[in-house]
Amino acid sequence: ISEVTRAHNLTLHMDGARFANAIVSLGCTPADITWRAGVDILSFGATKNGAMAAEAVIFFNRNLAETFHFRRKRGGHLFSKMRFLSAQLEAYITDNLWLQNAINANKMAAKLADGLTSIPGVKLLHPVEANEIFAEFPEAVIQGLYANGFQFYRWEGEGSTIVRLVTAFNTREEDVAAFIETAKRYSTPTYSPEIGELTGV
Repeated sequence: ISEVTRAHNLTLHMDGARFANAIVSLGCTPADITWRAGVDILSFGATKNGAMAAEAVIFFNRNLAETFHFRRKRGGHLFSKMRFLSAQLEAYITDNLWLQNAINANKMAAKLADGLTSIPGVKLLHPVEANEIFAEFPEAVIQGLYANGFQFYRWEGEGSTIVRLVTAFNTREEDVAAFIETAKRYSTPTYSPEIGELTGV
C-alpha cells in the first residue's frame, strides 16, 4: 500500500484501533509496521484494549502535524479535560500494560476458536489472528447463547447466522469455557416430551 501512496504523492494513515493486538500477533515492533513500512500517521488506539476512552494520533512526518491542532478543534475533537485522556494513556503504556492486555485478549480468542471447532454446525470463516472471531453458528446455538446472557451480534444483520465474537483484556478462561459449554449444549438436537419435538435444531 505504501508503494502506491508514495507513487501518487499520497499520505498513508493506519487505523490502529487494535494496534496492540496486531503487534502481539505478529511478534514485531511498533516501528516495523508503521514508519518502517511507510506509514505517515497512526491512530494509536487504547479504547478497545482496556482504556475507558483514549486514542492518540501519532505523526511520523512532522510536517503533517503542523496544523493538526487546528484541524482537531475544527472537527469538534478538542477535549477540555485532556488530562483525563493523558492519564489513561500514561497508565496504558507503563510497564507494557498495553501489550499484556493484548496478549490476554488474543490468547482468549485462540482458546475460544479452538473450542468452537469441536461444536457441530459451527464453522470458523477466517483464521483467528487477533481477538476477533468470525463464525457461522446454527440458529439454535445463537438463540441459546442469547438466552444465557452472552452478548454478541449478527455480523450481517437480523436473521444472519454469521456472528462476530470479540475477546478483551479482561476475558477469563472460565468465560470462554462457559461460552463453549453453552454453545455445545444447544448444538445437539434433543427430544422434548413436553413439546413433542426436537429442540436445538
